[in-house]
Amino acid sequence: MSLIDEKGASFNYSAAGTNTLTQVDAGPSVLFHLSVAQTGGSAGFLQFYNNGSADAGAGTPDFAVALASGTSGAGTPSTRDIVFGQHGRAMNGGVSYLWAAGATGTVAHGVNATVDLTFRGTAT
Repeated sequence: MSLIDEKGASFNYSAAGTNTLTQVDAGPSVLFHLSVAQTGGSAGFLQFYNNGSADAGAGTPDFAVALASGTSGAGTPSTRDIVFGQHGRAMNGGVSYLWAAGATGTVAHGVNATVDLTFRGTAT
């Protein structure tokens, strides 16, 4: 049995117009907290995949987090914070995410989002 080192990460996702997944951890991981913010004029969905890959053909997301629209002209962001509890949310195949226009599918959202994650994983 391998030891799981505590790791935390902060990702600034700024790839509007693309549908490339962002790989967080390629090995088994546990998500504890996530925060997402955007200033776009339309709602977005942060899709999470239990695969740890950057392959956009990853299939159906394990879960998606909806985020209401912000106010792009005024620069007022819409934010969402989720705490997964003391035991977290297990992602046995790894963690990757996609900022998208829908809860499923890989249609990229037209406005950037900032994603902050706290997780524990095995990948280095």
